[in-house]
Amino acid sequence: MPAQPIETLIEAIRELERDRFRAMVDGDGELLDTLLAENASYVHTNGKRETKRQFIDAITAGRRRYRQIEIQSQELIPGGRDTWIVYGRALLEMESKNGALLFPIAYTAIHIQADGQWRLLAMQATRVALD
Repeated sequence: MPAQPIETLIEAIRELERDRFRAMVDGDGELLDTLLAENASYVHTNGKRETKRQFIDAITAGRRRYRQIEIQSQELIPGGRDTWIVYGRALLEMESKNGALLFPIAYTAIHIQADGQWRLLAMQATRVALD
């Protein structure tokens, strides 16, 4: 199979990021299941680490509700033939017991390609101060 042009790979990863964030807002567990690797690790801004199943279950059960996720910037770096690293910033709005929480994050996401499919392997987010 011939190598894809780098622009095509970059757009595929950007689309995966958009799809993942949209699935988080929509509570779409089926799509998240497709987009995350089986051994995915998700570290939240509070330092809590979740497996793929824990992450999806919290969203689909309504224990974690994202109202919106707005990507502010992304830098994509190849990490090898089948690996891409995304350094991004996003604005998150979540529901909490006390109403809406709105805060910016910086995040690192690692995507891998296996069996011709790109999937999220790891994500770690850090809350950043409002500018």
